[in-house]
Amino acid sequence: MATTVRSILNRSASLLSDEEHVRWEESELLEWLNDGQRVIARGPATDVYVLRDNITAVAGTVQVLPDNAIRLVDVVKNVSSGAAIHQTDYATVDALSSTWRAASPGPAEVFFYDDKNPLQFEVYPPQSGGESIEVVFNAKPGDVVANGTIIVNDMYADSLIDYIVYRGLSKDTEDSSSDLKRATAFYRAFLLGIGYKESTDGQIEPPRS
Repeated sequence: MATTVRSILNRSASLLSDEEHVRWEESELLEWLNDGQRVIARGPATDVYVLRDNITAVAGTVQVLPDNAIRLVDVVKNVSSGAAIHQTDYATVDALSSTWRAASPGPAEVFFYDDKNPLQFEVYPPQSGGESIEVVFNAKPGDVVANGTIIVNDMYADSLIDYIVYRGLSKDTEDSSSDLKRATAFYRAFLLGIGYKESTDGQIEPPRS
């Protein structure tokens, strides 16, 4: 990603009218930037931070994504043979053979995924264990430093700024304060920017810092 952390911090400080970091230290803004990246990555968009990696299969049909995964995007191939693994649905295979999970192990040919269980997927045939499978998944961003670049897609730079300003304005505010009203506006802009739809009543109350 090309967007620098410094540019995000500077623009956020400017919107907070605190370029000299009198009220909010730069380290605090950086902490909120890192929080914001993780919140965006957990949101509805699937293009925030995508990784391609190989996992080592365990015996059986159920396979688990790496620890830094949020959700599966695709299962690509068997690494040793290069053979593609295609997605299918449970209903189709269950209709052909309800005992497919007990079949003899072999190279994975198809995979199954339920987004209600985002960190796991199943393959057929079952694996004997130790095979390498290439997967694509949405990942949790790590922390960045002030002189680095953001991890999430550059298109979310403005959303990071909205998040930082919201966190700054919502710190130590009261319900009736003008700062809380501005914080709510920035929080609304943040949610809309990362793909959440406006609530039906137009009211979005941000969580308190």
